[in-house]
Amino acid sequence: MTRRLLLLITAPLAFAENGDRLIKAPANVSTIAFAADGKWIAAQCRDEKIRLYDPRTGELKKTHNLDKGDSSVTFPLRSDQLALIGSDKKIKVKDLISGDVTKSLAPAGETVRRISLSPDRKLIAGSNRTGANGSEETVRVWDPAGKQLYDVPAGVGGTSVLAFSPDGAALVAGSYDTNLRAWSSRNGELLRLIEEIPVATFAAMFSPDGNTLATAGADRTVYLWDAKTFKLRTKLPAQPEMISALAFSPDGRLLMTGGFSVVTDRAPVKVMIWDLAAGKIVRSMDAPHQVGSVAFSGDGTLAVATSSDDQIHVWSVPGR
Repeated sequence: MTRRLLLLITAPLAFAENGDRLIKAPANVSTIAFAADGKWIAAQCRDEKIRLYDPRTGELKKTHNLDKGDSSVTFPLRSDQLALIGSDKKIKVKDLISGDVTKSLAPAGETVRRISLSPDRKLIAGSNRTGANGSEETVRVWDPAGKQLYDVPAGVGGTSVLAFSPDGAALVAGSYDTNLRAWSSRNGELLRLIEEIPVATFAAMFSPDGNTLATAGADRTVYLWDAKTFKLRTKLPAQPEMISALAFSPDGRLLMTGGFSVVTDRAPVKVMIWDLAAGKIVRSMDAPHQVGSVAFSGDGTLAVATSSDDQIHVWSVPGR
């Protein structure tokens, strides 16, 4: 009995009866993404490490150290790179295979608060306060060499989310003033100011084909926008909590949502998978705390999430 208990405690992967599983990490996991080849999950842990796991066995493949104070790590969708804000206030791009920093740029002396790396790695966007003590935000865009291409006003109260379209042609930002702004990534031209959302947006993602933009936030509703005109197509209003994370399946047919309770971020919540064509939920899963990040595997058969703890939740996707 003692040996059996020891094996259960030390095993990195725990299976439920339905085949779902948990990958145990040495520290709380804040952000996750699947690699481009789908063979491993990249997990940003709060002990300043990036860990790479096999999603089917739970085996730890690699560990990369971050510098103390590195923050705002962002993974492009199914990429082998990440972008982060270094403790030295520089924006850095890191290769997830080698662990090497491939780019490092200083954002013109400004303190960047949120960043996004375009899927083609050709653009880096970052937001910062316009004035030292002001509430207005500015979004800046740099090329890979660190040259600032342009800056655009991004509302007041702080930038809550930044997202590039799959082709890198459009950049969307949400701010705590409840507005969304869409710009041309080429020159910063404002394509549309979206003012129809009554509350703050906490998550935004383009569909893999670039035709749809999904946004969600405090009103527990997913908004689906035409990504060419940025006009509203439809809403999905059934999430029980405020929504903090979104992910499209690789074929764009499914959308996963995760959230957090208005009462406390330690309360249990739901992670939901939507069939977008039917407008219905095909699976609802339980998470113990606030969901900060969700992702689908490259073949669409697995869904993963983090929930403010030291576990990566792995679920099977219905019909895959």
